[in-house]
Amino acid sequence: MRSSTRRSRISSSSKLRLAFSPGAWLKLQFFCHAGHTEVGGFGISSPRNLLYIDDFITVPQQANFVSVRFLDDAVADFFDRCVDTGLNPQQFARIWCHTHPGASVTPSSVDEETFASCFGHCDWTLMFILGRTARTYARIAFRAGPGGCLRIPVAVDWESWPEHLLADPASLAEAVEEWQQEYEAHIQATPPPLLPVKLESSQGINESQSRRREVVENPDDLFLDYQFEENLHEFNWPPY
Repeated sequence: MRSSTRRSRISSSSKLRLAFSPGAWLKLQFFCHAGHTEVGGFGISSPRNLLYIDDFITVPQQANFVSVRFLDDAVADFFDRCVDTGLNPQQFARIWCHTHPGASVTPSSVDEETFASCFGHCDWTLMFILGRTARTYARIAFRAGPGGCLRIPVAVDWESWPEHLLADPASLAEAVEEWQQEYEAHIQATPPPLLPVKLESSQGINESQSRRREVVENPDDLFLDYQFEENLHEFNWPPY
């Protein structure tokens, strides 16, 4: 687990937004594109700015293209390791990051249920979603007073990237190797769920009944955001 002692270039006094260090962002992108499943994990916050993500850490999990389930004791073991390294719970147990294997970053009903049941007891928490086209979704929720939630923008601290590479040119290659090892150790792909087949007509119903359910093999087709595709000509790159 890497922890940066460098002062965050994106100040906590600036407009409320979620910011990623270049290393944390590149790791998220790696995990997002390494397979055809969702990937879940936790954002490790800077002690100077809890909305600045220094690192993204996964735990052992079973994943398909619609959901992620952390294995028994995986989260507790992760929390214990964080405490042992001196991290405050607000640095490692407040920001839930996960990826979607398609273009859409709209939270699913499963996402909403997970966010409410697993993080709803915290004083504040944040759900972040990254899609395959680098689109993002970030929503922070508060329990103080009447409570509430707010969507906030997302930024990447690319200004610090050259300084980081010049200080340790071999760090990127070493990091990619570590990400690959972590992915292979933690992400267990499970069979996709069976979805009902729509019957086209009453004719041939007996034949259709024998194949009422089928497996969707291409998650990008299932999760395409068609409104986004229609407005693709208006999409500016990079979207940060």
